[in-house]
Amino acid sequence: MFAKKLVATGLAILVTLGLTACDPPMPPELLATQAEQSVTCVDGDLTVATPAAISDVMDGWASSLTESCSGTTLTKLDGADEAAQAIISMDGQISPKCKPFAEFPIAIDGGVVAYALADAPTLNLTPQNIQDIFSGKVTNWSDPSLAAANPDASLPSLPIHVVGGPQQIAVDALASWFKKLGVDFKPSLAKVSAKDDGAALATMAEGDIAITSFSNALYAFSTVAAVAVGKNAATDNAIADIGGIQRGADTSGAAPGQGEAPAYAGTYPINMYLCGADNQVARAVGRYLVRQDAQGSLGAAVVAPMPESVRIKAIAVVEKGLPKPKN
Repeated sequence: MFAKKLVATGLAILVTLGLTACDPPMPPELLATQAEQSVTCVDGDLTVATPAAISDVMDGWASSLTESCSGTTLTKLDGADEAAQAIISMDGQISPKCKPFAEFPIAIDGGVVAYALADAPTLNLTPQNIQDIFSGKVTNWSDPSLAAANPDASLPSLPIHVVGGPQQIAVDALASWFKKLGVDFKPSLAKVSAKDDGAALATMAEGDIAITSFSNALYAFSTVAAVAVGKNAATDNAIADIGGIQRGADTSGAAPGQGEAPAYAGTYPINMYLCGADNQVARAVGRYLVRQDAQGSLGAAVVAPMPESVRIKAIAVVEKGLPKPKN
């Protein structure tokens, strides 16, 4: 009997070892889901230069982080504060004093076309329409090419006036997208600015049009054009809303769900930069901000949460050196 027990025990050990040796590594998707069951805490404080667009969300993140990790504090600083230990940048520009040891996305923004037409609360523009307007080829809202994309709209006979000064990142996002759709986007009338152009949106007059960021347009309550991406310019439109922006950044290749508009693919990441020497406090705070529950808080902001395909890649960057979740 004792011998049988030994044999049985030995077989069980061999089977267990065999399964352990043969089991493939856990896929990133499963590891990311598993990691949501607990919070990685490292005691310390991190100061973060935070743009106005997510200032309120950062307050919530700081509070919930300390609730989860009593020894950890996140201190919000002005977005231009060069003394910050980490920076969240809306346009990829950071202080030269910050030498980042890690860079990863925490949210999604995009390039959009904002316009002011009282009698056209919705507007469809093809990439070629947008190129023609911002290169000066189309100069009036009554142009037949615009009417063709908007058969149900009453577009006025009114000069089109290009305003504002978009940041390069917004122009580049649209150019990259439009190139895939067969249009070489060179908006010569849109004078690129190094500074945020959000203030120009607040003073838009009837007939004005501008390239800007999704976050600026949402913050200013601007009306944004849909981009016609299919054969039927009147119906096959990508809409610049939270869902469209989030799907546009998705790298998984998933098709739109039933009833969903095409993805709005003129997007770019809002990145977080961890400055100075590599340390676990900064990584743990950054890891907290890319959690699913933290991302959910962005619904109250003017940017889109990361799609899961992007979030998983962000986790892989920021969690290096942090404790792994136990199987």
